[in-house]
Amino acid sequence: MHPYVFIPLAASIVSAVLASTIFTRDPAHRANRLATLLVTTSMVWSLCEVVWNTTDDPRLALWLVRLSAVGWVWIGPLALDLFLEITGESSPQARRWLPTLYGAAAMFLAIDWFTPWIHPAVVRTSWGFGYELGPTYLVFYVFTVCGLGGALALGARSYRGSASPGERSQARTIAVGILVPLVIASLTDGLLPFFGVQVPRLGTASFAFLGVTIGWSFHRFGYSLLAPGAFAREILETLPDGLALLRLDGRIRSANDGLARLAGLPPESLPGLPVSTLLTPSPAPPASEVNEAECELTPAVGRRIPVSVSSSLLRDKQGSPLGLVVVVRDLREVVMLRHRLVTSGRLAAVGELAAGIAHEINNPVAFVRSNLALLQTHWSTLRAQLEKHDTADDVAEVLREGDELLVESLEGVDRAASFVRDVKGFSHAGRAERELADVNQLLESVLRVAAPQLRDRATLDRRFGEIPLLTCAPQEIKQVFLNLILNAGQALPAQGGAIRLSTSAADADVFVTVGDDGCGIAPDALDRIFDPFFTTKPVGEGTGLGLAISYQIVRKHGGEIQVESEPGKGTTVRVRLPLSGE
Repeated sequence: MHPYVFIPLAASIVSAVLASTIFTRDPAHRANRLATLLVTTSMVWSLCEVVWNTTDDPRLALWLVRLSAVGWVWIGPLALDLFLEITGESSPQARRWLPTLYGAAAMFLAIDWFTPWIHPAVVRTSWGFGYELGPTYLVFYVFTVCGLGGALALGARSYRGSASPGERSQARTIAVGILVPLVIASLTDGLLPFFGVQVPRLGTASFAFLGVTIGWSFHRFGYSLLAPGAFAREILETLPDGLALLRLDGRIRSANDGLARLAGLPPESLPGLPVSTLLTPSPAPPASEVNEAECELTPAVGRRIPVSVSSSLLRDKQGSPLGLVVVVRDLREVVMLRHRLVTSGRLAAVGELAAGIAHEINNPVAFVRSNLALLQTHWSTLRAQLEKHDTADDVAEVLREGDELLVESLEGVDRAASFVRDVKGFSHAGRAERELADVNQLLESVLRVAAPQLRDRATLDRRFGEIPLLTCAPQEIKQVFLNLILNAGQALPAQGGAIRLSTSAADADVFVTVGDDGCGIAPDALDRIFDPFFTTKPVGEGTGLGLAISYQIVRKHGGEIQVESEPGKGTTVRVRLPLSGE
């Protein structure tokens, strides 16, 4: 036996091993099955070549040469079909041509088996047998090259613009695996024999090389474009949620890195661990197929973590339970949002009650003022009578003190009534209808409401300009101003500081500026200040909704908010509102 025979023999063994390896990666995926079939055909081709080069019968050798067509006649359509699958190209034209290409390959197979148009005869060589090629082979050669070339062009077009370097690299590897057989098999098994030059055939070895490149891609990249089902482990490891497979006795069979991160344990320590040591209460086999519940996870270090647990039974093909699949999701952020929403709801309820409270306070204030006004009239009458009888000098001090008390009482009652009126007006949601409003008056009203929180902490610097009336929803705009002013006050140091308010108009816009010389905002937080629930205040002192709501209101009015801040030097917020309110 000539040593050359060991080349197709080795190619057949390698192809068999690689075909099995490729198929077992993901038997359910079509691209994986096509790659397996492509490598298997080279195995059939190799075996036929081994046998025809070890026989002494020319007729048997010719029959085996023609039988080997089962291995190489499908190469063009299979390669094109494979690249359509792995690239995900939805080329209707190429997919419509695939049945025709497979049909043409079957036709060439029949021609080779039943006519001498492709393989008319064999030729004795030093290593066994070579073969002659008939005129129809040239047509088949063009057919196969077009299929392989189309596959390579399709892959190049699809993966050239891919955002994944891994996909591009793996596609290039598979493309090289197809390009090598295209070149080598064309020369040694096609073109040279067609022109009467008999050389050892390397086509089967080159197609074994295709199987090697596919197998190498599995090892090199850790995943395969041909077998996306094999991504499962990689996908599970990248999930932020914890995932575990439990035995029916509640012990962990396997778990992903997400659960290890939540538990604060090394991944290798989780298998065999009772899930009850992590989750309270521990998940039990659900009465139905899926069960969801909220519980707590106890990490190795730190406080308990609120989590949601989804559990479902894992069954075999006979329907018998094998274990429990548990998905654990971290709820810390959700719980925090719930608390903030509850706080916001409570504040909203207080705001709704404020209108009624203001009404209840306003009634006694009103009659107290009325009584004080009547008392002031009586006091004036009494003074006049005393002066008429020349006895006023005896009680002059009492009269003067009484005048002062009445004036101060009336002023205090008026201030209380004004404050109650402002609170009532601010808390009344109304229907948010647009109307003409004076921005300066809206600011003054908001300042009176905010006065109790600013009185001992802030010095106000008002610079109100002459501005036209603004079309807006007054209650909403007052809410914006109140949020900005209270934020400015809370940013001031404990020993106090200044808040600067200014208004101006330019073209068709009104500008309101609120500045302070407080602590300022860090640059990394400046881009997030309008995000809902984001706050730079200590826990319990802010909901993170004030600026988010203000931003939405201003945007709804067609305006914008700009914030400039420097840590330690203060913050300036500039609000632009179009006069039209659109």
